[in-house]
Amino acid sequence: MKHIILIMTLLFVTATVWSQDSELKGRISAQEYIAFKQNRDPIFFHDGVRRPTDTNVDFFIRNWEESSGHIGHGGFVEQPYFTRGNPANPTVPGAILTYIKEYDHGILAPGSITLQTKHDTEQVFFFVLGGIGTVEAGSKTVMLEEGTGIFIPAGLAYQFINTGDDALEVVIIVEEITEGFQPQKEMLSGSYHNSKPSYGGHWCHVLRNILSGAKYANPLSIFVVSIESFDMAHPHAHVEKAEEIWNQFKGDSLLSVGKYLRHQSVGTAFMAPPDSISAHSSINYDGKPQFWLYTSVRYDTIK
Repeated sequence: MKHIILIMTLLFVTATVWSQDSELKGRISAQEYIAFKQNRDPIFFHDGVRRPTDTNVDFFIRNWEESSGHIGHGGFVEQPYFTRGNPANPTVPGAILTYIKEYDHGILAPGSITLQTKHDTEQVFFFVLGGIGTVEAGSKTVMLEEGTGIFIPAGLAYQFINTGDDALEVVIIVEEITEGFQPQKEMLSGSYHNSKPSYGGHWCHVLRNILSGAKYANPLSIFVVSIESFDMAHPHAHVEKAEEIWNQFKGDSLLSVGKYLRHQSVGTAFMAPPDSISAHSSINYDGKPQFWLYTSVRYDTIK
């Protein structure tokens, strides 16, 4: 009797699949049907338009340890998360930036002091991931610890000192200033630990400001986002002229992008593909707090 039930079930499933297959053939072209069956060009409906979702997410997710190092900003050993490239058609993993000039991980060894450094056409944001130290710029000296953000405007000389026994680790974000831009005169600092959280962005994002008053040459935003319980963010896609980076610095998460699912761990950054179709969402799968440094340049919102 069990064998008869099993055979009947298989026949039913086969007939159902054949029926669905026949119905699918009647709704799409032969070429689309072949691509669908081979799973090389899956179909996605967006705003009523049938489009392929073939963006390779592996060009848009990168750990800094995968990159070669160089010396920058007076003495930091820097390894890029991302570099300049073409996000619409990337050919090298991580070469996807359009507006941000540099997005690096920097390390300053214990006891080290950087050379006094000044950038006439660039502005730099440093976010401290670990270690302790100080930074001096103009008449100001700021103590550094995990969560500190430092904004160095163009034309201002600065110097970092590692005062601890461990490496001073930072994220380094560089923007170029535009012609005629008048930069600020003083270094700004702050910490997300001192910021009042804002709840509810994309369902479950908790937002924390790092510092206030920075004058950027681009429509640039930098703050901290967390998902602090077993939850997932609202999946959404980005369009052209949007450059949005999520750099995980606490916890481990799952990252959903289009048809792909990836694991994102500490030290890994992700940029949302600006293709209008690859919806992304971060997922807290273990209930432990997860934190990202969020960076975005949004020329798509300027009319």
